[in-house]
Amino acid sequence: MDHPFAEHVTRESEVARQRWDGCTFVAALEAAVLALGEHAASLDALNVFPVADRDTGTNLFLTAQAALRAARAASDTSLTVVTRSAAHAAPRAAHGNSGVNLSQFFRAWAAIAAQREYLDAAATAAGFARADTLARQALLQPVEGTMITVLRAAAAAAQEAEAAGLPLAEILARVRDAALATVARTPELLPILRQQGVVDAGAQGLAVLLDAWAAAARGERPTLAPLRTTPPPTHSGAGDPVGYCFNALLRVPSDRRDELLQTLAPYGESIEIVGDDALLRVHLHTQQPDLVIACLRAYGRLDSLAVEPLSADGQETILTEARGSALLVLSPAPTIRAWARRSGALALAPSPTLTEPERLAARLATLPVDRLLVLPARQEDAALVREAARQLKQPTLVVLPAHSLAAQLTALLVYEPGQGDRAEEKLVDLLTRLRTVEIDQDGTSATPRWIARSGTWHAMHATPEEALRAGLAHLHAQEAELCTLVIGEAIGEVAGLHRTIRVQWPHLQIDFFWGHQPAPALSIALE
Repeated sequence: MDHPFAEHVTRESEVARQRWDGCTFVAALEAAVLALGEHAASLDALNVFPVADRDTGTNLFLTAQAALRAARAASDTSLTVVTRSAAHAAPRAAHGNSGVNLSQFFRAWAAIAAQREYLDAAATAAGFARADTLARQALLQPVEGTMITVLRAAAAAAQEAEAAGLPLAEILARVRDAALATVARTPELLPILRQQGVVDAGAQGLAVLLDAWAAAARGERPTLAPLRTTPPPTHSGAGDPVGYCFNALLRVPSDRRDELLQTLAPYGESIEIVGDDALLRVHLHTQQPDLVIACLRAYGRLDSLAVEPLSADGQETILTEARGSALLVLSPAPTIRAWARRSGALALAPSPTLTEPERLAARLATLPVDRLLVLPARQEDAALVREAARQLKQPTLVVLPAHSLAAQLTALLVYEPGQGDRAEEKLVDLLTRLRTVEIDQDGTSATPRWIARSGTWHAMHATPEEALRAGLAHLHAQEAELCTLVIGEAIGEVAGLHRTIRVQWPHLQIDFFWGHQPAPALSIALE
């Protein structure tokens, strides 16, 4: 069996076909994150509804990734605790319609798994039914031909299979087949999909997850490969998308959710509100973000806020109000920039207009921030920021000791906005303890070669797996606990990378993250 996570689900393969405990649920979640990471770019390219903002795959991947991280970090491995942890984290990372819908999917499993040791056939059927209900409740105006249509088909297939007495693994196989058939029908239900000649991106993404779950239950590889498609136009002839994608976390009693849905109705479209425990995730597309902010503040306290242009190009968080301090991430990895925005940080991509200190200083001077912590990806970016700081009166720039994408990501995972000096101390302490290596292709050789670099050390090898093994040995991976890998565009499947680490360092927890950066091909951090 060649699936990277097969060892988790085949230790008791016959039992795993009948029921999932907490450990098996986490393994299935790992398989889903792996699949969504590999499909994210193709799902982004499919994205035309409700607007072609090219982020559906990224939103699904980051939401599932947050759920997985929380499940791994849960206080124990019981099914109740890991599903509750995943459900708690998913809405906090969810952006866009697809991310919010997926957060409801995880919330459904937590509700069904409460006080259960296992997910058996009956619980699995009930979980899909609950996910169908929650996803539709979150939407002010549900639209068929999207993720919710696939969820309804999945729920019906699960209930039918469970009534026929099929085991959990067979139920998931039936669910997967129903999902794929429904995805193929989405152009019949949404005219924009038919016009562009694509299936719905969110629906396809959910099918990717369900395919991974069905494969995990059998200890097999997923059957779906990323769709190869030419990205359709960013608009359908009426001009570029107008307005903003608005995402916020609001502290307000959850029993006011329906009231808030109706209150927001005049301010935009694609309105979704999910959550519980007095914390709601609010998503909508709007041309009036300032009015939406004022409306939300009348209901409760905003914990986080991201306002981004509805455009596939150059997405950047819009600061709607002044801040005392903020974190700025300079990164070539679009998925890291997306994670930064939803973490309450600012994000900029390196570009020709920002390679001169004067231009960077002019850009940063427009930010309504007093103090800016800057998280660079390369030493040359850090030098550029320091030079720009000499030309600025405000904001004050503080360059953090990060010189790799993996270090950026690791810092973002612990960053909490609003902590002031404590945030800086926490980030500096973490970054100075990280050990990092980056791997890239040698562009000078006719035969592809892979170079691993860490500081002044470097080594060249014939395959990325060999370069990875050499890099981790140089960093003394036997002394680490967690290995984080940021995957670039030059890397295809990651199964070989996973096996390389598992064989030599089986104690390491492995965390894949698809950055989709052009270079480096791999960025690795050890903790």
